[in-house]
Amino acid sequence: MRHLTVALHLTLFAAAVATAAERDVTAHLQHCADCHGADGRSSALPANGRIAGQHREYLVYILKQYRTGGIRGLNSGIMSNAVRHLDDADIEAIAQHYSTLP
Repeated sequence: MRHLTVALHLTLFAAAVATAAERDVTAHLQHCADCHGADGRSSALPANGRIAGQHREYLVYILKQYRTGGIRGLNSGIMSNAVRHLDDADIEAIAQHYSTLP
């Protein structure tokens, strides 16, 4: 079962890379996957929050808030550092990707 789970995650990450190819945000998606999982479901670390299937507009808003330091809280420092270098187009592409995942 574990091998099936790993294979599924790798498949989902490969799909993420293909989807992000238009904007070449693959490195950014890998960075997101480090905490949120390749499928965006945060299965291994539920406290990190599920981002798969969130509304694109919400993801854009929240990522921009983290980028500008507009959110304070438990993970705000980690998230602010993770998105500080992203431009608006990167954020849009990342949000589009995660919003299309189940």
